[in-house]
Parts: sequence; C-alpha cells; structure tokens
Amino acid sequence: MSAEGALCLVTGASGFIGGRLAERLVQARYSVRCLVRPSSDRSRLQRLGVQLAVGDLTDPASLAAAADGCDYVLHCAALVSDWATAREIVRANVEGTSQLLAASSGARRFIHLSTTDVYGHPGTAAVEETHPAAGFANWYAHTKRQAERELRAAATHSVILRPATVYGPGSVEVVGAIARALQNGSMLLVDRGRAIAGLCYVENLLDATLLALREETAVGEAFNISDGLPVTWRRFTDDLADGLGCRRARFSLPYPAAAASGFALEHAYRLLRRATRLSSPPLLSRQAVQVLGRDQDFSARKARELLGWQPRIGYDEGLAATLEWLAQWLG
Repeated sequence: MSAEGALCLVTGASGFIGGRLAERLVQARYSVRCLVRPSSDRSRLQRLGVQLAVGDLTDPASLAAAADGCDYVLHCAALVSDWATAREIVRANVEGTSQLLAASSGARRFIHLSTTDVYGHPGTAAVEETHPAAGFANWYAHTKRQAERELRAAATHSVILRPATVYGPGSVEVVGAIARALQNGSMLLVDRGRAIAGLCYVENLLDATLLALREETAVGEAFNISDGLPVTWRRFTDDLADGLGCRRARFSLPYPAAAASGFALEHAYRLLRRATRLSSPPLLSRQAVQVLGRDQDFSARKARELLGWQPRIGYDEGLAATLEWLAQWLG
C-alpha cells in the first residue's frame, strides 16, 4: 500500500513526539488521524490539517471510532509519571494499550512507542533487546513493560520501538525542564552528571518509526533507538547552559542520597495531590534519578541491521536546533 492510500492513527499527537510524528507522516503523504483528548491543545494539529478524533485511552468506544478504517496505528500516548497513583498509570499505559490494540484489529501494523526504561536501568554497556528486565524500578517502567507483554501476547502485526532519552525542539518535559532549572539555578545532577544520557534526537527516532512502518522485517520485533553518543548528563547540561548564556549546574547528589530523596518526594507529592489537588511534579522521583544516575547506553545494532536505520542528525546539529527552539520558547 502506498503512502497516498494509507490512513494512520497517531495517539499522543498533542505531545512532543506524537505531534512531530504527525507532521512527518503528512510530509510523507500519508493520511493522518489523531486521537486527542477533549482538553488537548489542538491548534498545531488543526494547522496541519489532519483528522481529529476526540477520545481517550480509557474510553474503548472512542478508540474503536478513532481506529475505524485505519491501516496503521502509531501509539505514542502514555502517562509518563512516577507519582500519579498506580491505578492511573496502569489504566493509561497497560489497559489503554490493550484496548487500543483490540480496537485496531483491522490495521496492517501497530507501532508501539515504548522506552528503554523497560530494562530497569541496568547501567551496563551496550544493552541489547534481549537484556533481561530487572525487578520493579518505578511505576512508569513497570507499566510500559506490561504493555509490551500485552502486545506480544495479542498481536502478530506489532512493532515495538524503545527510544532512550529523546531530545530536540518541542521537548518541554525534558529539555525545557532542564533549561528552566539551569536558568533559575536549581538544576540538580546525580553523581556529578557522569552517567551517559542515552540521547536520541527526535528526527532520528521518527526516521526509525517510518522505517518500522514500511519494512516487513520489523514485524514482531522490538528495537532500541538511541544515537549511541557518549554524551554525559554533565556535558549535555553544560552545553545547554553555555548555549543559553546561563550558569552551569552547580548542585549534585550521590546516587544513594538522590534515590532516597526521589522515593520520599514522590510519595509525599502523591499524598499532597490527594489532599490539595497539587499538579506540579516532585523535584525528584525514582524515575528521574535512575535516568540521570545510571548509564543509558543502549545498542541500536538491531535497528541498523534489520531496518537499515542510521542516526541522520548528529549531536552538534541536534543541539543547535534545540537551543534555537529554547531561545524562542523561553522568551
């Protein structure tokens, strides 16, 4: 089926990766339908001219309507949180994926955006897709691993992509948060930022996604997607600070102290959220500490060999584009 004759459903399209994926699919001449929640900002998608399907991962009827007639489903939506309730995270990431998969039984292919967090942050070198998952790390990692199990049990037409730390223009939750912390002097590193950040520029991830959509060798497989850079969190945050003209990160905690603080803070914030409707995230969580404090070194050899994927955008170019966006976003 040619791109011109294919209809793609994208979930999470109001977010960073899903929104850029919708743009790339339109550029590639696919027809695109985006699942959006009633409260989502749809202005960017409306300018793009895609179809909009109002619904939610927790509403099976809306998923059935959104997936109706779609040739491909690209599932980017997830609740990325380690301080929401366990029930909320399971409902979105596990049950939502299972319900979307059931609604997409007529699709030719189901692309699932997972995460390298499923390995449990082993901190070892060149982790491949066969690496056994560790025990419970945090609720986000746990539910993404469960969602993968649902896919493997039910779908013969699925492809799983496991990106590492995705950055680039529009990365409000990661790069934007780091930039604001650098500006106000509150950026906190773990173990002085010595861990490898596992960076993956967003356009490189989208290249892999489009290859997974087309290549028959992708079906039934899982792929790590990482640019394979030896860039540490110290270098990345220093480069951001220098590019923004602000002071480099000054504060650091040893990993054990950071992990204990993250555990305590996420539980305290969860209790506050129930009592006061608090909406801001904790300063640290287990997930953040594990990402910042353990080497995110994941091998993308399988994607190179089976998909023919290569990181197209290098670090210097990706950083420059990210800094240009940050300058505008920060005002």
